[in-house]
Amino acid sequence: WIFHCALPVTIRSRYVLIASNLNSYHISRRLLSSSADQQSAIDTCVTDDIISKRRIPTLAPIHMRDYSYELREECIAKYPASPRGSSRLLYVNSNGLVTHFDNFSQSFASLVGSNVHLVFNETKVAPARIQVISTQNDRTVEMLLLTIPNSKTPTSNDNSQLQEQSCHNIQLQVMIRKENVQPGEIFFDPILLTKFCVISSDAPWEEDEDSDGNGTECKVQCVLADNNRSFTLQQLLETIGTVPIPPYLHREAEASDDEAYNTVYAKKKESVAAPTAGLHFTNEMLENIGQQNTSYISLNVGAGTFKPVLVDNALDHSMHSEEFSISVAELRRIIDALKNGKRLIAVGTTTCRTLESLYWCGVRRLLARQDKNDLTLKQMEWYLFLCQDQSITNVEALSSLLVDDDDVSLLPDEHQLHGNTSLMVVPHAYQFQVVDHLVTNFHAPDSTLLLLISALLGGSDIVKRIYADAQRRGYKFLSYGDVCLFSRKIDTDSL
Repeated sequence: WIFHCALPVTIRSRYVLIASNLNSYHISRRLLSSSADQQSAIDTCVTDDIISKRRIPTLAPIHMRDYSYELREECIAKYPASPRGSSRLLYVNSNGLVTHFDNFSQSFASLVGSNVHLVFNETKVAPARIQVISTQNDRTVEMLLLTIPNSKTPTSNDNSQLQEQSCHNIQLQVMIRKENVQPGEIFFDPILLTKFCVISSDAPWEEDEDSDGNGTECKVQCVLADNNRSFTLQQLLETIGTVPIPPYLHREAEASDDEAYNTVYAKKKESVAAPTAGLHFTNEMLENIGQQNTSYISLNVGAGTFKPVLVDNALDHSMHSEEFSISVAELRRIIDALKNGKRLIAVGTTTCRTLESLYWCGVRRLLARQDKNDLTLKQMEWYLFLCQDQSITNVEALSSLLVDDDDVSLLPDEHQLHGNTSLMVVPHAYQFQVVDHLVTNFHAPDSTLLLLISALLGGSDIVKRIYADAQRRGYKFLSYGDVCLFSRKIDTDSL
């Protein structure tokens, strides 16, 4: 109540007008493909609020053929630039003007200036790829953990980690690179003789034709050998796992990948893929940028980041869900940067999606006034809020997350906010609310990341033109490739 009364009168009155059950929406993958289906779903889920009296506009199909391009094999970087930070940099300003720089670490600071605030994803990649042997035919296959489990849930602040407990009998969500894996099948690792018993076979795991083959998404139970029963998950992975470098590199992980496929500021090993934009930053660069101009979030990157969009209409694609967290102290720093007019630069698409997800969670909290702790964002949930023509600022939305459950007092700096996002950013519909500038690598064809970049720059044509020219100039693509700095297409150039 105190927080509500502290809001400006105009803002407060706008929130009073909005009904309190927006969180009851359920958005299916096909909800936005048919206006009749949209209206039916809204009328069914919401009966008493303003939105139920409006017709949600149909979102036109997003044909993936418009977001595909030919990526030449020689343009895929098999190894990172050495030394770290020496990658080439391609910069696109908000007017679409492209500039090329030979060295990222030598060019970045002077390019962005001093009035900036950078946000990084500090997650660390775990050795989540394990070679296991099938007891059916003695064949060795790859098993990849799709997520690194821990005890954190979106509403939990328990500091204990499953990684710090014995992993005997723990259940893991994995991809086994073998088609049609069935419940009851058993795989084991040849080093510790750990058994992985398949509990359920959930879905086919499909990758493109250039990957190492399809597989099966499964849930397995980890059964440790008698002499290893005290092993934690981290100890197990450190002993039998390797760094899960992307499958399109077509090589085994090497010792150098342990360092190269992690950022210099990485912390907890809770990801199975790297936030690769951050790989270009060195400790010296961070010191020059200054601690006062940086913030850190953590989004646990899942293996779904490697999955291409295999359907024609991107709206029919099911986005993977990823856990994120941010401390109240770091969120305050981001809010202060926005208040002070600093240019906010998201380092990586994972950081971008986290910041945008936090905004929409704040909007839902202000509008719905229910499930205040719910920081779970569905794939296209943002579209329903966007169709309300509401004008909640990024500072207002993010600030709403700093207040406790009863809207009485501010949360302490050390408090951790935990959430889960499936946010899908699509061109010609999504409107960025927090991020105007993005550091990112060159992305694969037919990917949701290419959709995000296209939304930021104003469409697929400009992205394909930039990517085609970059290949002609010899830029290296994908996880270990060169780096881009993109400014969102807006009216005036702010970089």
